[in-house]
Amino acid sequence: MAENRSKNKRQKLSKVWDHYTLNKDENKVQCLYCKIELAYHNSTSSMIQHLNRRHPLYAVSPSIAETSSSQRSMDSFVRLNRPAQSCTVQEAAIFTESILNMLVTDMRPLSMVEDKGFRDMISTFNSKYSLPSRTYFTQLMEKKHRDITDKLKAVLKQTECVALTTDIWTSVATEAYLGVTCHFLGEDWEMKSLSLTTMPLEERHTAANIADWLEETTAQFEIPREKVKAVVHDNRANVVAAARILTERHGWASVRCAGHTLNLVVQSTLKNNKTIASCVGSARCLVEHFKKSELACTKLKEKQQQMGKPLHMLIQDVSTRWNSTYHMLSRLLEQRWPVTAVLSDPAVNPRGKHHYLDLKPEQWHISEELTQILGPFEGATEFLSGEKYVTLSALPQLVQNLKKSTLTAEPETAQVKVFQASAVEQITERREGLYQFLPEGRADEQSGSEGGLGENPLPWWRINEARYPTLAQLAKSFLGIPATSTPSERLFSAAGNIASKRRASLSAQHVDMLTFLHCNYKLL
Repeated sequence: MAENRSKNKRQKLSKVWDHYTLNKDENKVQCLYCKIELAYHNSTSSMIQHLNRRHPLYAVSPSIAETSSSQRSMDSFVRLNRPAQSCTVQEAAIFTESILNMLVTDMRPLSMVEDKGFRDMISTFNSKYSLPSRTYFTQLMEKKHRDITDKLKAVLKQTECVALTTDIWTSVATEAYLGVTCHFLGEDWEMKSLSLTTMPLEERHTAANIADWLEETTAQFEIPREKVKAVVHDNRANVVAAARILTERHGWASVRCAGHTLNLVVQSTLKNNKTIASCVGSARCLVEHFKKSELACTKLKEKQQQMGKPLHMLIQDVSTRWNSTYHMLSRLLEQRWPVTAVLSDPAVNPRGKHHYLDLKPEQWHISEELTQILGPFEGATEFLSGEKYVTLSALPQLVQNLKKSTLTAEPETAQVKVFQASAVEQITERREGLYQFLPEGRADEQSGSEGGLGENPLPWWRINEARYPTLAQLAKSFLGIPATSTPSERLFSAAGNIASKRRASLSAQHVDMLTFLHCNYKLL
């Protein structure tokens, strides 16, 4: 017994004990970083292996793990007598981990750790903490990426089936990326989504290549091909063709993004109506004037305060997003009188110029009627972009409601009436693209339904799964499929922040890694 106590005492002289605590029964040790418990039998070899494999930042070489008693005693003396602000190994680990998590969560450039202001701030918190280099944080990020990838594989291994959403994006540096997000229903019947990749693309975006890239992504995360039930994508010809290839190869259903289809409906209708297109163009020029004039913006705030209007900035639309046009017109209507007052101010605009910039009375009227018709389209797009409830099965009723709201609108302007009729026609023409994944006749059934779009079937299935086990398995295959590819588009919001000029020195692979870690932060 005395011999064992003596042996344990000698073992604790190993530097590896800086990273573990010994449980009372002395049969187990706990890692200070991941809290995992290891069996302990008077040997530190498994502890060293775990540290080197899981926490390479604190790797301990077996050759230096043991130290002499005299050296250990000296180290203990120094540690006990150093200033209170000194950094222990554990504290340094926590600081470093927190900094990496901050960089990932807030999408900050890794070069931030080299900035003088940041280094000074860290030094203020603890002058004894040695901030690692950017290269070190890059290596730590790469390791974190591997760890989270392993966690995702473990999660996906437990799923019965998944759906993929995908989109292609080009950064300001003209680098192309393929975003892929995975969706499934968990055991608790809650919608789950995981970011898989923001893959840098170096080859042509042909249908064959896109199909191969999607297969490569599923292979990387060890998702069996038969688990994938559908791929949700936009209406671009090459992407549609890629989805067709995957349908032929693996039976993956091709689901066109309902949000993109609605976008095409409105864009086509806006473009083909010259009067409305001219009105939107005039509104765009008006907003551009305020965006370019600091004086006009300052005066607008003054007029907003004087007239009791919200202190909102004007919104510039984006050609690829119809709902940005809706938001632009809605904001202009909200700020009509402050805007008009600024344009009429000779201190802001030369005499007569405000007549050129301001919308004509009939254009203001067209804008008002147009936003009334487009409002339900905006609501539908927002609903379909949700990730926490079922959207695909709601499509038929949603489209029927859109047609109904468009038909029942009563515009006075002739050109808005033309727009109204054209929108209904476009919805009818694109029904096939919206209903492609649903049984025929489903839309007609839904049109007379009393149920609302807010009726989420998942809580019902959570309660009744045991009563209908076979049907529940089928329900999980289809209810987890999103109606839009918006989740993959959201990846590019993060990627766009990361791949900015401030981060120009980041490789495309590191942009992918940072985006991946940011979007899957809940698994960190």
